[in-house]
Amino acid sequence: MVGQNGGGTFVAAYLICILAVGIPLVILEAGSGSLTNRGPVGTFRRINATWGPWIGWFLVAMMLGIMSYYFVISGWTLGYAIDAVRGDIKPFDEFTSGFASVWLYLLVAVLVLIVILRGISRIERTSMFLLPVLVVTMVGLAVYSLTLPGAGQALDFYFSFNLKSFLEPKTWQMAAGQAFYSLSIGQGLIMTYGSYIPKNVSIVSSSVAVAVTNSAISITAGLMIFPIVFTFGIAPDTGSQLSFEALPAIFADLSGGRFIGIAFFLLLFLAAFTSCAGGMMVAFAPVRDEFHLSRTRAAVIVVAAVTLLAVPSALSFTSVGFMVDGRPFLDVIDTVAGSGVVVAAGITGAALLAWRLPRGQLLAAMNSSHSPRWALLIGRYLLLGAAGLLMIRWLIA
Repeated sequence: MVGQNGGGTFVAAYLICILAVGIPLVILEAGSGSLTNRGPVGTFRRINATWGPWIGWFLVAMMLGIMSYYFVISGWTLGYAIDAVRGDIKPFDEFTSGFASVWLYLLVAVLVLIVILRGISRIERTSMFLLPVLVVTMVGLAVYSLTLPGAGQALDFYFSFNLKSFLEPKTWQMAAGQAFYSLSIGQGLIMTYGSYIPKNVSIVSSSVAVAVTNSAISITAGLMIFPIVFTFGIAPDTGSQLSFEALPAIFADLSGGRFIGIAFFLLLFLAAFTSCAGGMMVAFAPVRDEFHLSRTRAAVIVVAAVTLLAVPSALSFTSVGFMVDGRPFLDVIDTVAGSGVVVAAGITGAALLAWRLPRGQLLAAMNSSHSPRWALLIGRYLLLGAAGLLMIRWLIA
C-alpha cells in the first residue's frame, strides 16, 4: 500500500488515521463485544432485533470475502516456507506460473478447518512464543536492509512528504482503509475478540497496545522491504506480491540466507495462518450459534464458503491469469475491501454502537479507570464528519 500510494505521505496519513480514528473505534468495538458477550450478529441484535442481525450478517459476509483472498496470500507464505526448506526459492512469477496458488490455498483451508474443529487454544499458545520471534527476525532484517546500497533512496521514498498528495482525498481514503483493515475495524473481528476478553482486563489499555504494536511492526516491515526493493530495482508499486519478490533476493545475498529464509517464511506463515483462523471465527461462531449447528457442521460450512470464494483470487496468480481491468482479481478485491467497504462499514457500525447501546453499560464494559467517553464521541460523530468531507469533495469536483 505504501508503494502504491506515494511513500511517506501515505505513511503519515496512515499513522494519523490510526491515532485519531483507529484506536477509538477498536475500543468501541471491543467494548461492545464485551458488553453483549456476542460477535457481530448478536451485538447488532442488541441494538435492534429486526434489522440489527442483518448488519451483523453483512459483516460476516464481508469477512468471508476478505478471508477468500487472505487464504491465497497465506498459501503463498506456506509455499515459500516449503521452498525455503527445500533450498529452491523461485522468483514470484515462476512460483505462480502453474497452479501452485490453488493447491496451496486449498491446503490452508484444510489446516484452518482442522484448527477450528480442535479449538484455537493450542495455536494461541504457540503464537505467544513464535510471533515475538518473527518480530525479532524482522527487526534484524530491517537493520541489515538499511546497510544495502539502495537504503538511502528507500528512506527518501519511505519518509518523503508531499503536501499536495497529503491533501488529496484518495490518499486519506487509502490510508483510512489500511488503518481499518490492519486493525480489523468494521469486520466483526474486534467484537468477536471482545466477547472473549476477561472482565478484569482493561479494553482501553489492550486496544492501545494492539494498535501501537501493530503500527510499529508495519513501519518496521517497510524499513525491511524498501531498501531491498530499491537495491534490486524492483518497482515499489508492484502490488500484493511485493514482499515475495523482494525477500528472496535478500536471502540469496545473505550469508546463511537459506536458514534465515526458512525461519522467516515459516514464522510469516504462522502469522498469516493465525489471522486466517481468527478471521474465520467471526463467521463460525454466529453460524453455529444462530442456526444451532454442531461445531463440525458449522466449521465445514464456513470453510467451504471461503474456499469457493477464493477461486477467482487464486486463479489471478496462475497460468490462467484472471484479471479485472488489467489488474489481478486479488488486487482488485483487496482494494475494494480495504479502502472502501471496510471504511464505510466501520464508520457506520461505530455510529450505531455509540448511539444505540446503553452508554453507561458500554463504558463500564470497557473496564478502564479513566472513562473513555472520547471513544464514544468519535464513534458518534465520525459518520457526520465523513459525510461532510464527501459533500465538500463533491462540491469542489
